[in-house]
Amino acid sequence: MKKIFKYAFLAALAFGVSSCDSYFDVELEQNIPTNEAYKSVQDVQNGMIGAYYTLGTYRFYGRNVVALGDMASDLATASSSSGHFVSINTYDLSDTDGDIEAIWSYGYKLVDKCVRTIQGAEAIEAQATALNLSEKDLTIISSCKSQCYALRALATFIMTNIYALPYQPGQANEQLGVCLLDKEPLQPFVNIKRSTVKQCYDQVLADIVKAKELYAGEIVMNGAPQFYFNEAAIYALEARVNLFMGNYAAAKEAAQTAIEKRKSGDVSNEIYVTMWSSTAITNEDIFTISKSDDDNLSANALNTLYGSYGGTVSNTVKNAFASEDIRAAVLNQTAYKFCGTSTSQATSNIPVFRKSEMYLIIAECEARMPEGTVEAAQKALFYTAKRNAALKETDLPQTKEELIDFIAEERVRELYQEGHRWFDARRNGMILNSSNYSGFDVAKFVYPIPAAEINAGFCEQQNEGWEDALPSK
Repeated sequence: MKKIFKYAFLAALAFGVSSCDSYFDVELEQNIPTNEAYKSVQDVQNGMIGAYYTLGTYRFYGRNVVALGDMASDLATASSSSGHFVSINTYDLSDTDGDIEAIWSYGYKLVDKCVRTIQGAEAIEAQATALNLSEKDLTIISSCKSQCYALRALATFIMTNIYALPYQPGQANEQLGVCLLDKEPLQPFVNIKRSTVKQCYDQVLADIVKAKELYAGEIVMNGAPQFYFNEAAIYALEARVNLFMGNYAAAKEAAQTAIEKRKSGDVSNEIYVTMWSSTAITNEDIFTISKSDDDNLSANALNTLYGSYGGTVSNTVKNAFASEDIRAAVLNQTAYKFCGTSTSQATSNIPVFRKSEMYLIIAECEARMPEGTVEAAQKALFYTAKRNAALKETDLPQTKEELIDFIAEERVRELYQEGHRWFDARRNGMILNSSNYSGFDVAKFVYPIPAAEINAGFCEQQNEGWEDALPSK
């Protein structure tokens, strides 16, 4: 294999850089033009499966993104003895931080695979007659494209919220976002410019529209539909994105649709307590990343970060529960939510969207919308709040202002360790305090673009002055 020394960090991703090798080494299996890599329906399915693999790797949503959401906030403490996620937890950061670099790298691997699969699928559709494709074949292709659009939307949304300042409702949002890939995959020697935050959110919403238009059922899925971007999951993503944008009516409608599309009942208290030590799908799951003992996650598991690597949930979490709250039982049993299965402590599914999040979104939207009502907010909120057996719906706050504060606390109780807190703090302008810092205005902070990317000269727009917003010790 010829070695080319001028590949940029991003451009090299188009050819499948191995995480253990130099950025300049390329893997032969992805060094193939799209028009040659995608020649059949099975190739399209394989491309989609490859995108899911990248989503679920520990370097992206399988650990790092989720871990950052708590470790960068006031809800978790990393262990100095293991060193894992300590720099993120304490904000002793540099632009060469390995976990931040991995999120960038594998986020773009995911986006690139989605673009290539969509492009390949469209080329095959254009030859449908010549290839003698059946209606079933075309349905499979459409469903694969739908899931790739949804995956690209999710990845773009995540990276925009890590490497760019938060979206500001009612503002122009001209602050730098991330590099967008639309019709063309990553290419070597191409200088990639960052788009604005507005442009990033516009593409995310456009991709969600395409995902809904192309969704053609669960025909391409192996295993539970909740292991893929099923229709309910597309609407769940739409709800989360619109919540971050302050589009509360749209967020509420999408969250309600996600619940309706899921078509599942409540989980009992007994199942809720035990579901964290099982990889079985429950009525709570809308979209979850599937893990199994065969993955051999070991040191790379989210579980291990909070287990043998010594990470802990903070007193902000521990003190959030009333004694009658069944969620306290989860924490008291294992000291952390993801405790593994009976056969593997490192193995837990990684939830991306749950019904509880959708009900909390509906409650928050009702509390924030001028036309929303206290009664509707209370009703949606009680879906999770009733896990405190001592609480009645009539005990919930009676004003919108008090409800908004309660909902923020309820999101801690319900979603701790699932990667939401840091993102919630930024969108709500919270001031965070922990054992490592105080008075941290997290909405003013943004992570740096990895130095490897900047030094390569192909994405030269750093988040200038990002160090200035680091918290005071």
